[in-house]
Amino acid sequence: MSRMPTYRNFVSRSALCAVLVATPALAALDLRDYDDDLMRDLEKTIKYFEPDITARNTQAAKEDAEVLLDGFRYTEDYFAKKGKDDAVAISRDGSRLVADVVSNLEKGDFDAAAASAREATQVCKSCHEIYKPRLAR
Repeated sequence: MSRMPTYRNFVSRSALCAVLVATPALAALDLRDYDDDLMRDLEKTIKYFEPDITARNTQAAKEDAEVLLDGFRYTEDYFAKKGKDDAVAISRDGSRLVADVVSNLEKGDFDAAAASAREATQVCKSCHEIYKPRLAR
């Protein structure tokens, strides 16, 4: 349990570093071809993900996880094609956390699943800080 605050600090610091490193390059990045409908679906789904877990609604949480995993895969591929390694890493972190949620749900460990879901939400936010246009937030 004592590793969680350290991990959260690491994730927070990593996200901050990613923002600082990526900000100059972002001005030249065109994101108009990103699937906006997918992003809206992901944003809606992530809002229900952790509440579905804490409500012990395993089926809904697994359905949420499928949507999120598809979204992280799309995002990873999208940013890989654009050469944005930081966004690819963020997408992989999100996929790993969502996979952890599914694994914990299958074990019946709802507390661990909810903790991973909260971390996945933070991963999404860290990418949005870098890549989501300010006017779209």
